[in-house]
Amino acid sequence: MERYFDYREIQQTSPTQRVVTIGNFDGVHLGHRAVLRRARKEADALGLDLAVLTFEPHPAELLKPAGPRLRLVEPGRKLALLEENGVDQVLAQRFDEQFAHIDPQQFATEVLSESLGAKLVIVGQNFRFGKARAGNIDTLCREGQRLGFTVRAEHLVRGAGQEISSSRIRGLLADGKVDSARDLLGRYHEVPGLVAPDRGKGTSLGFPTVNLTQIPVVIPKPGIYAARCRLADGDWPAAVYIGDRPTLGHGFAVEAHLLDFARDLYDSRVVLRFVDRIRGDQKFDSKESLVAQMTRDVEKIRRLLTGTVTTAEPGNPL
Repeated sequence: MERYFDYREIQQTSPTQRVVTIGNFDGVHLGHRAVLRRARKEADALGLDLAVLTFEPHPAELLKPAGPRLRLVEPGRKLALLEENGVDQVLAQRFDEQFAHIDPQQFATEVLSESLGAKLVIVGQNFRFGKARAGNIDTLCREGQRLGFTVRAEHLVRGAGQEISSSRIRGLLADGKVDSARDLLGRYHEVPGLVAPDRGKGTSLGFPTVNLTQIPVVIPKPGIYAARCRLADGDWPAAVYIGDRPTLGHGFAVEAHLLDFARDLYDSRVVLRFVDRIRGDQKFDSKESLVAQMTRDVEKIRRLLTGTVTTAEPGNPL
């Protein structure tokens, strides 16, 4: 898959016509995949390449920098997922102040027509574009008539009676419903991070943990989770804690106890894949009570992962 990061880069390549679909594609969830399947079918019927126009960083990160963490996947993972879903080219357009001020006519002319060679443009029904989100579907259709491309607006795909959207998935993760988020993502929610030293209290309690830092994506609601920890050489069952560690008073952490694991992972990048939520965070009266509950949690997670390891994701082993 060819990857570009500014529309002017594509202008320097050999001109070609494409089917273009536009969106943030955050999470590349089941709704996105349905759109990509239809777009791929259209591209094949027309004998054209399929290109995705997306934006990095997420526009809200520029427009609302003080807002909450939004990403469901980090940029490299998003590109890999798009490639897995049959995309020929991705323009992960740098979304900066300059690009944010392009008006709808310039966007249609320079980005869609002159750079991407759009023959067919596929967008969601609520698509807005250009400076101050001034352009809508009607605007895009008028520009398409002027520039020689057609426009098709897609309905959002529905799941469990509701529309599948990135914002809905974020809401589920905020509620700790990682199993429901998985049903809409089509895979487990992944939290990547760098393993960094912490206070070593987990080891002193008999449950050594890896402490994750530099996390770029949405973190689920505080609590205890069953997860798989993806390492460079494979996956490992894990009990994950998210929260402020109220019993010990050590502040917020995302840390994972890898079951029956004894290697040093400092400075490694790992990915936590969340299977299910076991319970919420809570404060205990003593370290002894905390350790007793941790023991029960780990045994429950061990049984859960043993029971789901071969059935949770057919064709994609944990």
